Amino acid sequence: MHSRSHHRLRDYWERAALQVIESKLGDLRSSGGAAPRPGEEPEWVVEAIERAFSIHTDPTDRLPDDASPQHLDAWLERLLSAHGLTGRLHVRTHLGIQPWLEIDAPAHGWTARLRDAIEEPWMFLSGSGDTLVVVSEAEYFYEAYVCRRPA
Repeated sequence: MHSRSHHRLRDYWERAALQVIESKLGDLRSSGGAAPRPGEEPEWVVEAIERAFSIHTDPTDRLPDDASPQHLDAWLERLLSAHGLTGRLHVRTHLGIQPWLEIDAPAHGWTARLRDAIEEPWMFLSGSGDTLVVVSEAEYFYEAYVCRRPA
């Protein structure tokens, strides 16, 4: 009984958190519905996320953590664009009930809204599902890891 009530309470809190995220994302949120559902993440994505948080993995790019919010947003947008993550893509929510959301990312000016809606680490999966970018704050730096689906 305890675990069932705990599960219901967690679902309640996650649904409330999801509503807040979707509200903050506003018109960035896509209605396409192609984002991976719970338990449906490709195995390479799960493995790539684990590698990104390994101390043995060197970041693809770094930005000092004292960068202004505007500099952080510009860096994120350049990073994503340079690796083909533009237009329709998926962002990780950190919620078990809806781990990924599909968004339509404009060319500029959207990452501040994303950062307000979803706490770091930020994870982006290309619409084609072949590129993952993970950005997390480490000691003194934001670190970005770019991973590609194995051939």
